[in-house]
Amino acid sequence: MSFDPFGRSGDLARLAAEGYELELTQGGHLLVKGVPYRTPGGAVARGTVVSKVELNGDITVNPVQDHTIRFIGEAPCNGVGEVLKAIINQGDDEIETGLVVNHQFSAKPAHNVKYADYHAKITAYVALISGPAQALESEATPRTGRPCIVDNSDWPFEYVDTASGRAGIGAISGRLSDQRIGIVGLGGTGSYILDLVAKCPVQEIHLFDDDVFSTHNAFRAPGAPELAQLRSGQSKVEYLAGVYSKMKRNIIPHVQNVTADNMADLAGLSFVFLAMEGGPAKRAVVTGLETLNLPFVDTSIGVVKARSSPRLSAVVDINASTPADRDSVRRNVDFGELDDDEDPYAENIQIAELNALSAAHAVIWWKKWSEVYHVKTLHNHQHMNVGFGRLSSE
Repeated sequence: MSFDPFGRSGDLARLAAEGYELELTQGGHLLVKGVPYRTPGGAVARGTVVSKVELNGDITVNPVQDHTIRFIGEAPCNGVGEVLKAIINQGDDEIETGLVVNHQFSAKPAHNVKYADYHAKITAYVALISGPAQALESEATPRTGRPCIVDNSDWPFEYVDTASGRAGIGAISGRLSDQRIGIVGLGGTGSYILDLVAKCPVQEIHLFDDDVFSTHNAFRAPGAPELAQLRSGQSKVEYLAGVYSKMKRNIIPHVQNVTADNMADLAGLSFVFLAMEGGPAKRAVVTGLETLNLPFVDTSIGVVKARSSPRLSAVVDINASTPADRDSVRRNVDFGELDDDEDPYAENIQIAELNALSAAHAVIWWKKWSEVYHVKTLHNHQHMNVGFGRLSSE
């Protein structure tokens, strides 16, 4: 079933049938183009009305929660040539990558009720903006009759990202859009990394692991696989790619472990999440990533059954490595130099909430590095002792 908001949402379909020129963006904004307005100079020009849109899939959610709109163009004027200052309350803003608006309007419906649907909201604002222009030129209609557009061929998702749209952070999230991400190891932590990164507008996500998705994986990964899926013996990367490809496009599974012999398969990536077990194999991959000059973040958790009481002792670490600073990983990551008897965290116990915590720390670090989050100092080493509830950075 194809994504078709102008066909399945009655209010949008009605706007389209009436001849309004509509476009839906990947960040959850409805554009109404070709709306005539009176300029401060007394001329008639055409601008674009922009509204956030709430969708359940491709069906609008009504009544409309947000009564405001944005406008692309000069400041519209009323019938006597005065700017509509009473309803304009904000200036230029990039609300989505490449989508810069010039004004925000706030005009609530009568009696402060909500707009019943998007047809009611759009037609109310269009009448307010275009009325003075039509008084100057009677043929200046906002109903251009041009085709409506939902060109989602290059969208990163299968449907609209209304989360970024309603929060107004589309342009900030868009800083991730050119990145090609690699996730090495799709066990507990790697699967949670995928869950988080799949909700970002990155260009591609490459998954590397040659293991089968087994029953124990079901208890430390997001989601709830059916028994039949566990019986199938499907690889981790193919199973997880199938789950998240329902939402995120361009997830590419690689049924292989990354080793010193196939590091070339990671060339061309923008960033790598390393979620594999420690030891010499990890050292070889770290060396390979450094040789490829790739930035990456390594994740690790350590859990042991305490000897003194029937409880667990746990730590969660991330260590990031960039071309400008390779020291943290070399200094803090366990490459298996200790024997199992000497290493207090050699039992490899994994628990879903710790996997998820490790993944969240790693993804937050990546977003800091990508300038999504404001940060004063970007620390490449973070260590959390769960018992003490203390997060320390280096």
